[in-house]
Amino acid sequence: MDVKGKIMELSTLDGISGREDSVGLALSKMISQDNQKDAFKNYYYGNLKTTKKKVAIYSHLDEVGFFVKSIDESGFIYFQEIGGWWGHVILGQKVRITARANKQVYKGVVGTLPEGSVMDEHVVPISKMYIDLGVINREEVVELGIQIGDMITPDTKAEETQNGQFIMGKALDNRVGCGIMAEVLNTIQDKTYENLEVIGVATAQEEAGTRGSKIAAKVVKGDINLIIDVANGKDTPRASTSKTRILGKGPGICLYDKTALANIELADFLQKTAEKNGISYQFDQFAGGGTDAGSIQLYEGNPTIVLSIPVRYCHSWHSLVSIGDCEKLVTLICCFLEELDKEKELENGQF
Repeated sequence: MDVKGKIMELSTLDGISGREDSVGLALSKMISQDNQKDAFKNYYYGNLKTTKKKVAIYSHLDEVGFFVKSIDESGFIYFQEIGGWWGHVILGQKVRITARANKQVYKGVVGTLPEGSVMDEHVVPISKMYIDLGVINREEVVELGIQIGDMITPDTKAEETQNGQFIMGKALDNRVGCGIMAEVLNTIQDKTYENLEVIGVATAQEEAGTRGSKIAAKVVKGDINLIIDVANGKDTPRASTSKTRILGKGPGICLYDKTALANIELADFLQKTAEKNGISYQFDQFAGGGTDAGSIQLYEGNPTIVLSIPVRYCHSWHSLVSIGDCEKLVTLICCFLEELDKEKELENGQF
């Protein structure tokens, strides 16, 4: 199993909402099944025309990031955030700007000072932050090929922690899910299920309002939908009064998020599968935030659930995820498919 390698490769790639091209291409090279891409840049893996029951495994391609909003006369670049960001984690960080005109990548640093250059306890609004490329004026920026709308991403590269148990990097929301989906599809590539067809779906623009999944759900028409995503770990100091989403304790079977309620029969089936195969898991609930499940669940109402991976410091330059949790989720999904294929009647969410 090389889910670690897949996640690390995908993490380092740049692909904010609507600019997922490099991520989709790399993912398609990782996955052995044939793929097709729609006009919205969703990718589909597997036989969409099958007459068998379709189990759809979803993960979104895009990451939170920024794009160039304006360039002032001194060459400082102001930016628009895409997805949820906290101002706390942005200042002083290095970024990459990808100039769409010439495909060149330029590096800068995010800077600002409060009025009067007096640092205080207030969080600086993103609207007052800028990127410093170390240039003299606006003309120099323009000559580089940088223009309004160019993609900006954290300048970081995925790496293992010193004990080899965790991955540290950007865009783990949701390159983690993409890597897990790829590993599952490759693991089962030579498997023929009697009653099931497994479809992989990599969606675009989840961070900008779960947009790609609204289109993908109508294309796939999954009889059962598994959405892989990450969830903020609550196992660090002051993160929560109760420790939940503990890194290393297994993937989450999510019962609730702000956009979707899990199909409880599907949740129970996954729980039984995990326990039967000795796979550790955690029940999960997203008190804040939604996922692609909200769009997918509402298309035809078929059984839908989120399977989560705990991650620390989500939507930042350096997130942290347990390799073991990712490997366990691969195993759980593969075992789930085996158990599900044994079910002769699979109608209306009855397992």
